[in-house]
Amino acid sequence: MRIFNRTTTVLSAALVLLAVALPAEAQKRIAVKDFRDKSAKGYAKIGSGMAEMLATALVETGRYAVLERQAIRDVLEEQDLGASGRVRKETAAPIGEIEGAQYLIYGTITEFEPDYRGIGGAAGMPGIRLGGIAGGAKQSHVAIDLRIIDAKTSRIVAVTKVEGKATDIGGGIGGVIGGGRTTMPLALGGWAKTPMEQAIRVCIQNAVQYISGKL
Repeated sequence: MRIFNRTTTVLSAALVLLAVALPAEAQKRIAVKDFRDKSAKGYAKIGSGMAEMLATALVETGRYAVLERQAIRDVLEEQDLGASGRVRKETAAPIGEIEGAQYLIYGTITEFEPDYRGIGGAAGMPGIRLGGIAGGAKQSHVAIDLRIIDAKTSRIVAVTKVEGKATDIGGGIGGVIGGGRTTMPLALGGWAKTPMEQAIRVCIQNAVQYISGKL
């Protein structure tokens, strides 16, 4: 039987309480920048994946106007296309209407350990066939240094460290972990349906809780 850290359930309940939608005029405008990965193992593109998850989670609270910055080039290209005269005028995206952010959210991944602690069995990288883990325990851990910056003054409004941990006890994990259809961002898909996915989600939920307490 697989037992994941119950922190996930507790935090999910807390986020339900936070998710009280505000009217559009009361929502603070925020932008989530790609996270920097400074973890020891330096997995590729996990920063963009975790930033994407945080942006989605913040939108789901209904408390913020989250502005797209990861795909801003696509937005600008669409506006430039509209200004070129090659798009019907009444349907063209106008230039000069992009909203500015009041606050910027920055994150630095300092710890990213899919196999933070393990007892019994073998462990490996995402997408690699693993040996069975029968009767053993495996803990995954992720930590982020989070900064909230006032876009008008460039002052750092708040800083903190958020973490997420999850434990799989006696999961009997075998076969290939990774691939397949998942709600995880592509950059993090290799950890879908593993303790690391749970640890990531707990970390993101902790980040949302912290931001909601500051903005």
